[in-house]
Amino acid sequence: MTGDVGLLAEAARAVHGGRDLASKLSWVAEAARSLTGASFAAYVAAPTEGGGVQLVVGCPRYVVEEFASAAAALLFAGMAAGHSGVRVDDIRDETRFRGLRPYAGFEEVVSYLAVPVLASDSSPYGALLLGHPERDRFDERAQNAVTALTAHLGAALENLRTVNRLAELEATQREVVHQLQEAVRPVIPDVEAAELGVYYLPAEPSAPTGGDLYDWVVLPDGALHLVVVDVVGKGVAATKDAMSVTHALRLLALDGCPMNRLVSRADVLVSAQSPDLAATAIIARYHPDDGTVELVGAGHPPALVVSAEGKTRFVTAPGIPIGWPGAGSDEVVSFTLERSEVFVLYTDGLVEATKDILDGLDALAVAASDASAYPAGPLARALVERALSGAMRNDDSLALVLRRRTPAPGRRPRTAPFEYQFSPNSVTVPLARSLFSDWLDNIGVATSDAEDLLLTVSELCTNAVRFSSGAPGALSVQAWGEGDAIVVEVSDDGGGFEWQPATDVPDPDADEGRGLFLVSTLVDELEVTRRDGRTLVKAVKRAVLPAG
Repeated sequence: MTGDVGLLAEAARAVHGGRDLASKLSWVAEAARSLTGASFAAYVAAPTEGGGVQLVVGCPRYVVEEFASAAAALLFAGMAAGHSGVRVDDIRDETRFRGLRPYAGFEEVVSYLAVPVLASDSSPYGALLLGHPERDRFDERAQNAVTALTAHLGAALENLRTVNRLAELEATQREVVHQLQEAVRPVIPDVEAAELGVYYLPAEPSAPTGGDLYDWVVLPDGALHLVVVDVVGKGVAATKDAMSVTHALRLLALDGCPMNRLVSRADVLVSAQSPDLAATAIIARYHPDDGTVELVGAGHPPALVVSAEGKTRFVTAPGIPIGWPGAGSDEVVSFTLERSEVFVLYTDGLVEATKDILDGLDALAVAASDASAYPAGPLARALVERALSGAMRNDDSLALVLRRRTPAPGRRPRTAPFEYQFSPNSVTVPLARSLFSDWLDNIGVATSDAEDLLLTVSELCTNAVRFSSGAPGALSVQAWGEGDAIVVEVSDDGGGFEWQPATDVPDPDADEGRGLFLVSTLVDELEVTRRDGRTLVKAVKRAVLPAG
């Protein structure tokens, strides 16, 4: 009896631990067989759970599968009549089990015990069936022990079902959130001489929309209108208010409203519909032809400019917030972005997380300097995540990044295209990278651009090695200049693979997708095609070479 109690205690650890369903079923079946001395144990799923024998231990499955299915069906039918289990001492003498005899094979089954595995509402998940070729092998004590085991299993299956339902609900909620965010957040516009990126992190994952919102649109004269708004409040109601502000500013900008009147005019439009609304805002107009930025503010934190060398400076645009008496901004601040300089707009969640705004501004400047070489999208994400690292997240956080992308100065070099054919092994990838680095040095590509292109070639060549057929010399990497861009194309002879642009960072444990995701953040275009039985991955990075 002591051993029985110990085994049942072990069930609490084994059945309710982190094992998968197959492991739980196997442990319970083996434990039941050990407790009762049964020659075999089988688990049969209820019809509502798909039905059928899912596990047999102690003998080959084919030996008892038909009998186990028939006996479980008899149990489920008996449950409908109020019976909780079936214990048969000798199937040969029990006339009411005559229908089971054709399935039994008396050398395999004479005594059997069938116990249901129940959900919390007493509906069956399945049944645990034990058998023995001798009579009188199962008594009331054996039935009680097996019932205790099946109670553990039923609770574990109930928990598993709950976890799966929660996972499905979470996935549905994530999809709803994604669709909502897509609906309120504008797509990245195609702007000449600009690389754009944005990243938003809500204060609470359960309320993934709030009062932090941005907008960008190309105006009829080719200038880019950018806005970051921070509305007082949280949740969907704050998002609605923020959208009313961004829409008002967009309409005014498209209508040709002067920069110094944007805030006051938007205040009149918005306050007429939402008199209690209060919001800070910063509005920028970027002129791609000469890099000029015009900036007006409405009580918002200053913009941040980061040089190509990583030096930072804040640009303040004074003004009174929308919804406050005297809302407006009469002063337009102007400055020029040089080639590769970065312009950052953000909300106060990035600088107030530490409760000390000055410290927050310093931390933001340091993070921007450290990550200044990142592409615009990853840079926006890095600024949010680094600013909030180790801090209490009490507010939504948003970073919008614009990098000026213009052709390199000087005259375009004349040089032959790069081409290297190699075999599919990892040793040749560093050699391809080294040769490509020499080619970039020869044509005078700037260090930051060269680093992006070298990483691109490394990832694409590694990818080609992985997916190739293995034939010697079957891979190639080519590169050439095209206008102010450098085009890289890596080809392999494998069976190909599917690739779609990812909207978020792939899971670190994912088998595929990380390399191409990284490349997609470093270049302006990435395309995977099949041609003549080969896979071609083409990457284009613009504004690298002189224009002429």
